[in-house]
Amino acid sequence: MEKLIIASILSVSDGVLMADRILEISQPLTVNDPKLLRQHKILTSVYNRLVKNQKNSVWSPFTEELILLDKRRNNALTAVRDIIHGMSVSLIEDFSRKAAKIYPIIEKYGAKVYKMGYKKETSNMLSLFLDLDLPDNTALLTELGVLPFYESLKTAQTAFDTVSKKKSDQKTEQSTDSEAATDILTELTTAMTNVMAMIELNNQHDPGTYGEVYNKLVTYINEINAAARARKTRKQNTTEQEAKKEHA
Repeated sequence: MEKLIIASILSVSDGVLMADRILEISQPLTVNDPKLLRQHKILTSVYNRLVKNQKNSVWSPFTEELILLDKRRNNALTAVRDIIHGMSVSLIEDFSRKAAKIYPIIEKYGAKVYKMGYKKETSNMLSLFLDLDLPDNTALLTELGVLPFYESLKTAQTAFDTVSKKKSDQKTEQSTDSEAATDILTELTTAMTNVMAMIELNNQHDPGTYGEVYNKLVTYINEINAAARARKTRKQNTTEQEAKKEHA
């Protein structure tokens, strides 16, 4: 039975799918089979742990909110940059002279900010604020009438920082209270194998009761194994192709 469930080719997602199928399809058999019920409960417990830790590793309620807040601070930066750039090339000498002192600072920290990751972008924003918050530069922003736009940018950054910290705190809490999904997958493979071994054994003595469930499970498991093998082969081929390119 170990050859039916092959741990070496299964990803965490494969394991979750396989266990879900085994639990669902075999559940009716546990009503009159206390030994199978015990193994079923063990598998359910391990399955629930894996699902919980899989969700912890890939999902956060703050992800979408951060995307929106990042867009807001980018929009605020665009407004400040474009307004000051327009003034710096204007024909009104007083405005162009003052704006020309501010615009290089914005270009230095904000020119390519849209291509940066969150951490790098935040770092650049904070450096920008340090420069623009200097008394002389703040005075220029005030004289140009751009200070409200600049303050909106700082507000947008503060909002982003607040949610970013919440996401970071959540990640820390999850890592403290979580297990490695790959470690749980090893336990899951053993638990699935035990359930299937018991169903196979019972099927040999009572095919009328166990045969349909056993055959259906074998079909599902083989389908998942085939998909897992194909994915592993594609990954190996990609790795080999990349290695050849590096040495070409």
